[in-house]
Amino acid sequence: MAWKDDLDSAFGAVDRKLAVHPSDRKVAKQVIKEAKAAGDTFDDLEKEIVWNCYKHVTAPGALQSHIAEQVKTAKALW
Repeated sequence: MAWKDDLDSAFGAVDRKLAVHPSDRKVAKQVIKEAKAAGDTFDDLEKEIVWNCYKHVTAPGALQSHIAEQVKTAKALW
């Protein structure tokens, strides 16, 4: 469960992009490592990414493409 609490720190503070900035990438890799160690799947991670985007991305018409981009990044890191 702890990895879910840390996931928000893997996103850019302004652009809300996952693992783009070096410090965010480091956190993302650690979050993924913890998720795998906890027995969670990529689907579990994806659900948390989608929820994070819903909470923080408010620009009209941007949500779906933003989610797709973040999930693609997460899949590459997984």
